Amino acid sequence: MSQSPAGAEEVFPTAAWIFRQIAASPGGPMTAAVVGPGGTGKSVLLKAVAAAYEKAGAGVTRVAGDAALPDDTVLLVDDAHRLGAATLEALRKRAKEDSARMLVTYRPWPRPDGLSALGAQLSRHHSPVVLGHLDKEEVATLVARRGNCQAPDTLVALVLEQSGGSPMFAGLVTQGLLDTGRFDPRYPDRFRRPNRVSVSPGLAERLRYLLEALDPPIHDLLEALALGAPLDADVLGALLGTDPAGLTDTVEAARATGLLTETGDLIVFVRNLVLRAMPVLRARHMQRRLAEIQLGNGGPVLAAGRRLADAHATGARASEVLAAAADEAMRTSPLLATELFDAAVRAGGTARTVTARRAQAAALAGDPAQALRFADETLTAENPTPEDRRRAVSVTAAVLAHRGFAERTAELYQGLGDTDVLHAVPALLATGEVDRARAVVAAAPPSEDDAPTLTAPAVRLLATGLLATVDGDVPTALSCLTRAAGLLEPAGESVLLPYSPAELLALVAAQCGEVALADATLGQAVAAKVGGGLAHAGLLLLHGWIAMTRGTFDTAREVLDRVREPLEPADEVLAAALTAAVARRTDDATTLAAAFTRGRTALIRHPVHLYLLRPLGELTIAAAVLGEPDALAPHLARAHDILTRLGDPPLWSAPLHWSELHAALAAGDDARADEHATVLKALAERVPHVRSLAGAADCLRTGETDPAVIRAAATGLRFAGLDWDGSRLAAEAAARTDDRKAAGDLMALARTLSGTAEPSPVTDTTQDEPVVPMLSERELEVGRLILAGLTHKQIGARLFISAKTVEHHVARMKTRLGADGRNELFGRLRRLLEPQL
Repeated sequence: MSQSPAGAEEVFPTAAWIFRQIAASPGGPMTAAVVGPGGTGKSVLLKAVAAAYEKAGAGVTRVAGDAALPDDTVLLVDDAHRLGAATLEALRKRAKEDSARMLVTYRPWPRPDGLSALGAQLSRHHSPVVLGHLDKEEVATLVARRGNCQAPDTLVALVLEQSGGSPMFAGLVTQGLLDTGRFDPRYPDRFRRPNRVSVSPGLAERLRYLLEALDPPIHDLLEALALGAPLDADVLGALLGTDPAGLTDTVEAARATGLLTETGDLIVFVRNLVLRAMPVLRARHMQRRLAEIQLGNGGPVLAAGRRLADAHATGARASEVLAAAADEAMRTSPLLATELFDAAVRAGGTARTVTARRAQAAALAGDPAQALRFADETLTAENPTPEDRRRAVSVTAAVLAHRGFAERTAELYQGLGDTDVLHAVPALLATGEVDRARAVVAAAPPSEDDAPTLTAPAVRLLATGLLATVDGDVPTALSCLTRAAGLLEPAGESVLLPYSPAELLALVAAQCGEVALADATLGQAVAAKVGGGLAHAGLLLLHGWIAMTRGTFDTAREVLDRVREPLEPADEVLAAALTAAVARRTDDATTLAAAFTRGRTALIRHPVHLYLLRPLGELTIAAAVLGEPDALAPHLARAHDILTRLGDPPLWSAPLHWSELHAALAAGDDARADEHATVLKALAERVPHVRSLAGAADCLRTGETDPAVIRAAATGLRFAGLDWDGSRLAAEAAARTDDRKAAGDLMALARTLSGTAEPSPVTDTTQDEPVVPMLSERELEVGRLILAGLTHKQIGARLFISAKTVEHHVARMKTRLGADGRNELFGRLRRLLEPQL
């Protein structure tokens, strides 16, 4: 393919001076050297130069082989690295002449005698034109030129990834996408990344010829690299059966072909072609041999193990490699580790040698049932190794903690002895065994005896922090728990614990008003996959719970949609309570009833413990709303028994009493509501952060409507992380007062707390007009029609929307106005809109 000089200047900007010189003086002297690996466009540039000279009327001679050099003509020499010493010397002498017109291309390797001298002679007046791989912008230009359109970023990224920036392969990948219809230049924005890039059978065969024409040592090297061999002389020497010292020339020759990236990696597109062309038995033999070499060298074997698993390799040595690869994967991908352990057993390895590790991998991958099965197999086997037994016990204890067996979890960890006993502290506190927890901490070995791991100090800090929550020392609790969670973050999904420090920190932080800390902790833990699959659902659900308390119901719903079922019993309780919480706050009676039934069933499977008091409280409110105020009485009795044995710590007791206050009010039980309000006031005297709950409880119990008192109480709830409760408190007070001005101020406060409007300045006290809540124009229309007595269907017909859409507007209005039901919504709409009607 020839190019016009103008086009060539665009394609080869570093060679633009050559074309300018030809245009200015085609008969004048011009010498140039062009160097670059294969596939970088040297031959294309040579053709463009020939076309430029021929267009100017100059004679051109293309030198091939060791033929004699004609006089008075432009000499164009391609692949000079293939020429003999005599021809290179003759070319050097010709280039030395003052009238010489010559352009020579060659690869950076090999460097035969005479090539360097020729290159130096050609570069007397201009540096060599160096062609190489393209960067992202240059690939984008190439793709745009091929498709005659603006290339989307996803397409450019794919072409760059597959081609390694090689101009030749960038063109082939682009052409392959065009030929197969994966990329339609008429609609570039519709491009979607395919799972794999394919080329036509004819082009694939042509590229296969290119590979087979390579020198055997280079071809063998490419096969080794395609199978994942590192660019390491010792590994490659052993794999290819050659002297490692002699591989230098082979590697440089391979780089000069242009089939490797500038860093020495095999181009992805080329790797796929090499693998497709390799005989199956040869590929499997080399895979097995590579894995054995890397295992023997003590190097990483994960990539080799994955390929052995894909190839369904068998044999004792293959099984050993697969098990080692699974151990390696455990640190970054427990799910992959489970697959590799399975492959190791299928390969013929002894299952018993990997059963305990399979249990750990299964637990971290989020398959607790399988984890318990493997752990039990280990513990019931004859004479398991001490390490396998310890691993199996830890797995069993962690899974049982999620299934409501906190007492058994504590027993198992205490049976391990050493610093592992500290794992028992969270489980003991969960069931109210504070004295036993303190005894465990006191008897534990000193910190200087801890293993040099991230887990050991994290578990010690977790135990200290949780005891501080019971003692009422909130600063110490937050400090210890924050450090514990931070220590485990780098470990990601490789550490298995019965109770996640990140989850407990978020729970404690939220209960003492440090919502930003709770949210940040959960976000970081989810991103880092801390605790693996066993902890993932709990972290997500707690994130949704905090969003719900702030009134961000869409986020809570998204979380509920993301968690995968079936859930472990503890997570099932939390999910049911979160669903009920959102349903109650959005007046969805049907969902509330279903969520309550689900939660009551979950509490049978997972007895209440300290870390489930908030979900229990929400389910208690749901029971009262549904007319079953005593449905959860046994669970509440157990909860209070745990709190009593812990000394009724305010940080844990206050949230439950707050929920029970709401349940009593929903059930119309004023006496019980007074009891809980009194308890909250007493707790507030011990811990300052409970004062906001106590103040709001008084307002709810007495029906307070004074704007100043309500503002203080509602704002206090916001600082406690209970934005929705604060907004609801203000909205209910607005509905109770007969003072229109006060009602307007309180509704403005409710909007501010619910996030439906920016905080507004103090209202002008001389204003007589009522303040209308921040409802959308459509919601105001719907509200007026509701007051006019129209049904949802009639409203939809009047506004040309569906009845379902009307229902969504009504639900949104209830949330914004703090109305529990249709009658309450009517009352608030009358109070706020009737003056305008």
